[in-house]
Amino acid sequence: MNREHAIIQKRVINLDHAGSKHVMCAWDDCENDGFEMYKLRINYGRAKTPHYVNVVFCSDRHKDYYIHAARNDASYGRLPPGCR
Repeated sequence: MNREHAIIQKRVINLDHAGSKHVMCAWDDCENDGFEMYKLRINYGRAKTPHYVNVVFCSDRHKDYYIHAARNDASYGRLPPGCR
């Protein structure tokens, strides 16, 4: 018996609006909802005083754009070779 499992995507809810709005994708000008499965946890603090921020995206592609743009400003909006 072969069973396939569905991937369930959960939208991230903005609790500041009593749960009535969703968090948008963190990529530049995307207005889609962000999903829990495409979340990054970024440390903006230092070793002794960490400051973690969670950012969410609508897809793996937008998450890859964000990661690659953070490494190299010259390639903003482009993926590295092999990921296109």
